Amino acid sequence: MDNQTLQRLADRADIIDVVTAFAVALDTRDWELLRNCLADPVEVDYPDSVGVAVFAADDLVATAKRFFSRLDATLHISANHQITIDGDQATCVSSLLAAHFLAAAGDEPIQRQVGYYTNHLERLDRWRIRRTEQHQAWTEGNAAVFAHAAGAFAVSGAPDR
Repeated sequence: MDNQTLQRLADRADIIDVVTAFAVALDTRDWELLRNCLADPVEVDYPDSVGVAVFAADDLVATAKRFFSRLDATLHISANHQITIDGDQATCVSSLLAAHFLAAAGDEPIQRQVGYYTNHLERLDRWRIRRTEQHQAWTEGNAAVFAHAAGAFAVSGAPDR
């Protein structure tokens, strides 16, 4: 195997590690891990849920902390990674399954989102997410669960969306 092929395989592995670490960081509330996944600034484009904004990386982590603290548990799955690399830029498209749990919501405590993510990464000191997009195909469950968590944006001072 030549060096170019080895580098491409190493880059793909590193990119998948960053994209999945982003999801794991949200679910485990590991804010340092989340910060290590992000370029600075970072653009978030989740029009069907939290909106579109450009954040300083530390501000996005603080906003995520407020948002996810309003839920009892979450599960974010990013799978089927399709990666395109162009020099120090990369795009990773992956399937999305996000579940949000709020015990206080009673008989219907879960809201789910299904679709795909498109993450744009840049090789800096390592691969980092420069822009993250969420494309929902459908949602199911109790929409009030997600709305409860999204209430954090109303009081967060997050950039205009």
